[in-house]
Amino acid sequence: MKGKLKYLIYSILLCLNIHYYLIKEINNPLVYVLDICLIIFIYFIYNKYYDVSNLSKKYHILSFIISFILVLGYSYQFVGTARLFYNPFYNLILSVLKILGYYYLILNIISYILKFLKRKFYVKKAFVDKFKEKPFFYSFIFLAICYGIFLICYYPGVLNYDNANQIKEVLGIHTRYLDAINPISNSTLTNFNPIIHTLLLGGLVKVGLLLNNFNFGLFLYTFIQVVILITIYSYAISYGVSKNVSPIIGIGTLLFLGLVPTFGYYSITAVKDTLYSAFLVLFSIRIYDFISKDTYHFQDYLYLFLTGILVCLFRNNGIYIVILTLPFLLKKHLKLKIITLTLSIFIFYTVFNNIILPLCGISGTSIREALSIPFQQTARLVKYYDANIAEEDKVIIGKLLDYDNLAIDYDPTLADPVKNKFNKDYQKEDLINYFKVWLKYLPKYPMTYINATINNVSSYFYPMKSKWKVYSKLNPKLPEAGYDYHFNKLQVGRDFLISYEVITEYSPVGIFINMGMISWLSIIVFISLCNKNKYYIFLLPNLISIIFCILSPANTYYRYIYPSLVLMTTLLPLIKVLGENKIIK
Repeated sequence: MKGKLKYLIYSILLCLNIHYYLIKEINNPLVYVLDICLIIFIYFIYNKYYDVSNLSKKYHILSFIISFILVLGYSYQFVGTARLFYNPFYNLILSVLKILGYYYLILNIISYILKFLKRKFYVKKAFVDKFKEKPFFYSFIFLAICYGIFLICYYPGVLNYDNANQIKEVLGIHTRYLDAINPISNSTLTNFNPIIHTLLLGGLVKVGLLLNNFNFGLFLYTFIQVVILITIYSYAISYGVSKNVSPIIGIGTLLFLGLVPTFGYYSITAVKDTLYSAFLVLFSIRIYDFISKDTYHFQDYLYLFLTGILVCLFRNNGIYIVILTLPFLLKKHLKLKIITLTLSIFIFYTVFNNIILPLCGISGTSIREALSIPFQQTARLVKYYDANIAEEDKVIIGKLLDYDNLAIDYDPTLADPVKNKFNKDYQKEDLINYFKVWLKYLPKYPMTYINATINNVSSYFYPMKSKWKVYSKLNPKLPEAGYDYHFNKLQVGRDFLISYEVITEYSPVGIFINMGMISWLSIIVFISLCNKNKYYIFLLPNLISIIFCILSPANTYYRYIYPSLVLMTTLLPLIKVLGENKIIK
């Protein structure tokens, strides 16, 4: 009886959260009837499946943190501050109760995630045995068919606004990137987007133009990208099977990669994140391989070096993932080699960006790209407390940002309107003085700074908020510039794929491709590996990628979390085998 009462209380607490979402959407007394039905349903689920007896203290702490963020996120979703969490006082009591409701639910979810990772699957089927014999071959063929459908329907490929500018750079056309810096030459090329990616994309389009066919040039790029993705994803699955992962897990991973349309759309979209995510998979696998060995050869270091370089070359902040991950591989007898490896990649990256690119007349990026958080905090401060800011401080802020329009430009979820008006002719003193002013108002208006930051990052940790996930429309910028970029006549196919993507998003599968869910699943799995072994290191690139989302200029921007989705999916077989071997605890 004691257990049944406990589950009833858990059910009521969880239903409290659901109720407050329903009354925002459905203003009808029937909501209360639905509440009763939900309580009964949740009670039977808890009564049959609730089991958290084997969870350690760290999971209880994590569950509380997630619950707190979910309840706090509710307030930020509706009013942009924490006000609904504690004001009026009865809201504070409700918030505590709602935290408890989520707490017991999340504990149970974590328990089942760990049970899934530790459970061994034995399936004796002919097709499973065949897959085990040639996992790379079957994965490659299946993914080629799946992604090929997208490539055919969206020939020659999909571009976003950054891609259009990258192509323009290669074609010698002035872009907005040049307006943000003082160019070092007459070249239109910049490193705002990784220059290697820009040259690859723009160079192949240029080949098409030489043949008087823009679309064919873009298709060459898209085709190469699709082949690279298929190859790397197939290798990841094959590598997992070679490490004694159950073939059924490999097949499940393959089906997820092939049938979830998010992957298909990104495979034919030229954003830098697509290839970068794939190279991040290779780097993480090499880290795993390195950890699992006792003896090392030259090729082990070479593979780490090459994959690390690819990560750095296809994302400007990729260098931080490499140099923050490799030092964790330090062992007494490997200290000199790991330090040499890390320094080699860092030196290569530094020489490439600070010597080779300038010698080629290619301009770098702007410091504004790294200042989204303080700029958003300053903009919010000006919007709500302009009268309390000293005149001399306004002048200092105005030397970096357009002070007169800060309040108007401030968008709580997007830093671009503010940072895009950054003064490219700033002096070092101006930056130092700005941060002095920024620091001066921090203790005076801490909640303003906190609210600015949370509003700019909340959706990466709040699963109840979502936005568009994929690029599917024809980008107008190149046609406007006179280039014959157009989709083929298979509009019916494109309409079907868009409908398929929407249906998937609102199906149970959509839970696993939700931004907030990707972050929390990543963190849960990472924490589960944080024990005496070093296997957690191969998930560090994923964890750092999530931190990058916090530092990003945009909230609810799916391509920023996309690398983590790719990593969690492709690395699942390796994570699973660690669970089966009792390494996950």
